[in-house]
Amino acid sequence: MNEKLKYCFISIVLSCLSIFLSGAQNVTDEWLKANYSKKEVMITMRDGVKLFTAVYEPFSDTSAERPVIMIRTPYGTKPYGKAFSRDLGTSMHDFVLNKYIVVYQSVRGTYMSEGVYENVPSLLKKKSEDGYAVDEATDTYDTIEWIIHNTHNNGCVGIKGVSYPGFYAMAGALCGHPALKAVSPQAPVTDWFMGDDMHHNGALFLSDLYSFGSSFFRKKYNPSMHGRPCLVKADGVLYDYFRGKPLSELLYPLKDSLEFLDSMMRHPDYDDFWKERDISLGIKNIKPAVMLVGGAYDAEDCYGTFRTYAQLKKLSPGTETFLVEGPWYHGAWHNPDYNHLDGAYFGNGSAAYFMDKIEYPFFSWYLEGKGKKPSHVNFLPSGETDPQVMSNRPSDRLWETSDTWPLKNVEYEKYYFESDSTLSRKKPSLRVSCLTYVSDPDCPVPYFHKDTESRGRDYMAGDQNFASKRADVLSFTGAELCDTLKIAGPLRVHISASSSGTDADFVVKLIDVRPDGYQMLVRGDVMPSRFRDGFSKAKPLVPGKTFTIDFKMNDIYHYFLPGHKLMVQVQSSWFPLVAMNPQTFIDNPYMAVSGDYKKASISVFTCGFEKSYIVLPIRE
Repeated sequence: MNEKLKYCFISIVLSCLSIFLSGAQNVTDEWLKANYSKKEVMITMRDGVKLFTAVYEPFSDTSAERPVIMIRTPYGTKPYGKAFSRDLGTSMHDFVLNKYIVVYQSVRGTYMSEGVYENVPSLLKKKSEDGYAVDEATDTYDTIEWIIHNTHNNGCVGIKGVSYPGFYAMAGALCGHPALKAVSPQAPVTDWFMGDDMHHNGALFLSDLYSFGSSFFRKKYNPSMHGRPCLVKADGVLYDYFRGKPLSELLYPLKDSLEFLDSMMRHPDYDDFWKERDISLGIKNIKPAVMLVGGAYDAEDCYGTFRTYAQLKKLSPGTETFLVEGPWYHGAWHNPDYNHLDGAYFGNGSAAYFMDKIEYPFFSWYLEGKGKKPSHVNFLPSGETDPQVMSNRPSDRLWETSDTWPLKNVEYEKYYFESDSTLSRKKPSLRVSCLTYVSDPDCPVPYFHKDTESRGRDYMAGDQNFASKRADVLSFTGAELCDTLKIAGPLRVHISASSSGTDADFVVKLIDVRPDGYQMLVRGDVMPSRFRDGFSKAKPLVPGKTFTIDFKMNDIYHYFLPGHKLMVQVQSSWFPLVAMNPQTFIDNPYMAVSGDYKKASISVFTCGFEKSYIVLPIRE
């Protein structure tokens, strides 16, 4: 038996053993039909718009009043008719076994619901033609009011949702209905300019725009049981499809057909258009308890979890707020089989532990008044990723808890980029030195070591050996570690540089180099130089003149183990994950044409007064 098959076999055996030992009940279609009824209703909002809602209610014990768990989604409530949702046996498993009333609702303007849909809608209430002030919070309130009067409930409602449904969960937390006791936004869409899906720090995430935006941004014709297909699909290997094409050409088939993209193109800077759509700016006086959940290796909405948690602590300090993070991809906390990305293994069982020991107990505490309330901060750090070590190791004993995040016992230390390509805590000499590379738009740095026909998720912990070998990537490597180095919290980057061009992107990656040579990406992100003095107004570079860039990357909790090394890479493209910067400043980069794309010689200063470094949060 080869190694890969052996690891799969061990994983399956352990999963089956875990189910056997726990005596867990499988939620099958037969079980659901014996214990639940389903009805599909149109619930009328205060402005007369009706929202399609699927209600699953237990009927085996009609004398008992049951708590309610709800998901509001723009992705439809399939299956329609008599069939039961598959989610009831997976992500909702604990809730249906405990006889919760489960409610799925299509938000206004989507699928079978009436009304007009708006992407990342502002939570500033708008008046309808009938004079009613409505938004996603009022729709949530009106839905809860209907549920309270039309189901056999105990007067307690919870909301959860992953990704865009996470946004609607957070919006629902603002509704003010007294029956709403607990909300769990999981990887919530939060700010499509600063960190989620469409942009990071204002840099366009090109592959996601094509794969997600070219379908979801299309005008929605409802009522309909079906979503709309992609307007344009990348044909073949993504790198080859996008390479050499200016952004104006790539966006031409999409513009005028995607209203939200047209709006994006009119707002290349961080202005009121984006601020009105950042839900985290308005989350004040939240009454229900809130549990944020996210994945440290989430390619879509890693930013939203940390941003929302921080803003809740700042703007709504009276809210009982919880945070859960693990080494997961987008939504993997509901996938019991998940244990690795690319060649990085994170142990088995983390999703089952989350669902059984954290998620359900959170709702049970607030909706049923029973069980044990989880700790306020729950983290499963990433660390050893060697498959020979981790493929048969359960993760349930590795969880750590705290009262706060970031942790209190953390020291922020600078790791300097040295001229000999090393990474050091020692302050460099005052002798001016730099390392230079040429960034070529015709040959950008790929985001992953494999050719892919869709933007996968493995790149978030992918092997970076391919990048280390490129002349247009600077790699700085630390000494072999003798002791475990625990890094817990946000990463801060300071780069001092110069360029022969008038615009540039800087991609910075923190990497864990294993003894077997695997260079695991722990965290990476992009920062455009045009926003170095603020995101509200872009500013060109002066060729040859030194400038500095400071930015923060998403939080991590990672153990760098003895025998491992830290590595930091700096580059100016991450393609086609991020649209190629033309390296010629133009007011609106969405309008870049072929002639704007120029090679640029970029120097990163490593010594003297203009030095570059990364600040790491070291846990004692």
